[in-house]
Amino acid sequence: MEEQRVPKEDERTPEEEYSFLQEVIKDEMRSGKKLRSGIMHMIGMGFIFGLAASFTFYVARPWMESRFWKEPSQVTIPRDEEAEEEEQAGEEPSEEPTQEEEPVLNTESYRQMLQSLKDVAKETEKSIVEITGISAEEDWEKELNSSQYSVAGAIVADNGQELLLVGKICPVKDVRGIRVTFAGGDSYEGTEKTRDGNLGLAVYAVPRGAISEDTWTKIDTAVLGNSNLVSAGETAIVLGKPLGDANCYTYGIVSTEMTGKNLADGQYGVVHTDIAGTADASGVIVNVRGEVIGIVEQTLLEEESRNMLAGYGISDMKGVIEKLSNGQSVPYVGIYGVDVTEDMQEQGLPGGMYVKEVEPDSPAMTAGIQNGDVITGIGDTGITALSDYHDTLMAKSEGQELVLKGCRQGTGGEYVAIDFKVIVGAKK
Repeated sequence: MEEQRVPKEDERTPEEEYSFLQEVIKDEMRSGKKLRSGIMHMIGMGFIFGLAASFTFYVARPWMESRFWKEPSQVTIPRDEEAEEEEQAGEEPSEEPTQEEEPVLNTESYRQMLQSLKDVAKETEKSIVEITGISAEEDWEKELNSSQYSVAGAIVADNGQELLLVGKICPVKDVRGIRVTFAGGDSYEGTEKTRDGNLGLAVYAVPRGAISEDTWTKIDTAVLGNSNLVSAGETAIVLGKPLGDANCYTYGIVSTEMTGKNLADGQYGVVHTDIAGTADASGVIVNVRGEVIGIVEQTLLEEESRNMLAGYGISDMKGVIEKLSNGQSVPYVGIYGVDVTEDMQEQGLPGGMYVKEVEPDSPAMTAGIQNGDVITGIGDTGITALSDYHDTLMAKSEGQELVLKGCRQGTGGEYVAIDFKVIVGAKK
């Protein structure tokens, strides 16, 4: 085998001797151009991508909004006539009437009756809520644990985005938050959606997305009945805060026939009961079918009578609840009126609505309407009674200009025509 000879150091060529120093010399100017070109390419691609994304979003936005976001639906509260027609349409033809046996009142039947009322109350309780107002000054925990800061209300509608509740205006000044407690004790943050200071009512809202699945299984929407069909002697159940404490219910009867309470721009039916309560009571009155027939409001009674519970008849509240649920204010002019009766017409008064009182600082006072005037029309709509005036006004909106046609007694005793331009307001 031939032995390989390693050259001696002095025999190596210059190239071999300095081979370890060999390196590649790069063209720096050319590399810089490539870097700048790459950066410009990336910027251009980013611009094109951003333009394409913006265009795609613009084109797809209507579809995305329709798929993932929906505007709150308009709330409609069926009036009594509509509800009756729907009920009759779904009824089966009745069979031959059978003679019912006379009920026997004894201890067992009385126990069964009380159990039936309890069952109705327990089922209806699912729609009852406690609405607590938190002020800017007081302690949060203190107010949550004090009944004087809360009112009881009922779930009345769902607009697809919010669960809507009706109740008295919360008795807390400088409110910085609303807390709603549902049946079962679950609490959520809410807001006051709209209020009406004339009636002392408000609609509150809780976002649907905030409510847990467990809470949904415990709650229900209240069924609004027909208070115009209520008569004295019928059984009544009051739920909410009849005695000042929450989560309470009590039984009794409707004590008198429906009466009317004159407030600004209308007359509202009142349901009276023989059920004991406090002056600051709140909640709802329901019948034996669990239908709401009244919203508790003790200020409708004379002060000495406020130890018995009463409330607005629900039939006259449906239009109000509908407006407030849709974020609309209740039209307000500020006239306390009464019907011009036949006897009054025989004394020389024209037919229409007699102005008994005008609220201070109201749109009516601003327009120059005075006590003793008679309103005979709103625009082209004739007014023959207070109910006509109220119904016509309720179809108007805040900020709308109306021409109230009226008559005023002259110096000679005769009534002369006079028009009033009124801007519809809202009483907060």
